[in-house]
Amino acid sequence: MKRYNFGRKHWTIIIICFFLFLLTNACTSDGENVILPKLAAFHGWDYSRMLVLATAAGCLSIFGSLIIGRICEKKGAKFTIILGLFLSAGFVFLYGAAPTMWAYAIGLFGAICAGQGISYFGANALIANWFPLKKGLAMGIVSVGPPVSTIIMVSVLTFLINSFGLIPGVLTISAVLIVMAVICGIFICDTPEMCGETPDNMPKEELEQFAVQEEQTQSLKLADLVKIREFWFIIIIIGVCSLSQTGVMAQFIVRYTDSGFAENTAILMMSVCAAVGIFGSVLVGYVENRLGTKKAYAVFAVVFAAALILNFTNIRALMVVSIPMFGCVITLLQIFLPSFEITVFGRKNFKAANGIIFPIVSMAGQLTFLLISVCLRVFGQVRYAYPVFAALLLVTLIFNAGMPKEEQR
Repeated sequence: MKRYNFGRKHWTIIIICFFLFLLTNACTSDGENVILPKLAAFHGWDYSRMLVLATAAGCLSIFGSLIIGRICEKKGAKFTIILGLFLSAGFVFLYGAAPTMWAYAIGLFGAICAGQGISYFGANALIANWFPLKKGLAMGIVSVGPPVSTIIMVSVLTFLINSFGLIPGVLTISAVLIVMAVICGIFICDTPEMCGETPDNMPKEELEQFAVQEEQTQSLKLADLVKIREFWFIIIIIGVCSLSQTGVMAQFIVRYTDSGFAENTAILMMSVCAAVGIFGSVLVGYVENRLGTKKAYAVFAVVFAAALILNFTNIRALMVVSIPMFGCVITLLQIFLPSFEITVFGRKNFKAANGIIFPIVSMAGQLTFLLISVCLRVFGQVRYAYPVFAALLLVTLIFNAGMPKEEQR
């Protein structure tokens, strides 16, 4: 259980899910960094007003997530992914080529909701179905998608729009999403059993025991989920991860320029952090597979908290040391959200649990902007939110201690 001994179809699922996470980032957070300024300049719109609408779209997407989670539970991962890709193609074009501010707001809201359907619902459900025991190994590779998008896709999107113009550039992105939908329609199966494979590529005799255990697992409804303490523990643990990750990455440039670093230096530091994140994601996934979800989370929550404290000191040498540490944990949410959910609920109840947990966790991520705004108003710098993030991460260790134990694999 300690090796990547997957079959060809297992690797196909991992690679497709990697690209799904990459495309989600490219269409949402990374795409916004490129498209929004170009769109504002094209129409002469007030950029600050566009950012307010973008924040509102991100908050309201929580309600869209609840609907998408329900669709995934009823129709399955493959249907949700393909639907999300087609919707993303339409909504990205709507907001990227929007003739009015309202069209931009609606398009961005739809793009965020559809993107979450592609990755956090569809792709995560696929991982749960195909890798119920080796989820860490699979997600360690899949979650490389977001940092790769940050490093590569911003430049690609900028080149497309600068070379071909705003509307043709956005249309190219939409075309890629449609092509990806066709690829997913051809190569994805909701479960490995549907195409003659086994979960985790386990031997047939192991599969029989696994199938018996799964058949004996009771299907859970919302009323059942909310009565399970681990359901709330996951929300608290991953909600804090979402709050902290969003706070660090969304205000990364501002944090360093506030402390006297040149903007170009701050951008370089962010690129280094994302580059380390590629290897850090694989490392976290490997450690999760070796130690189990509970022990691995404890290790990396401490690493994250330590990085935040080192960065908060404002001592330049310690700030530089914290950058690769941040790189190791910038995919903590992406890896441990499905890992905890699969550990507690198994693949049978994963979609039902994820359909409720992810929207709440996403809402927690949006609260980071409120916390940072308070710190800016009181202390004048973003860094004063960092000790709060660190303290909350250490508090999550208490809830993590109450999670079920796993054997080393």
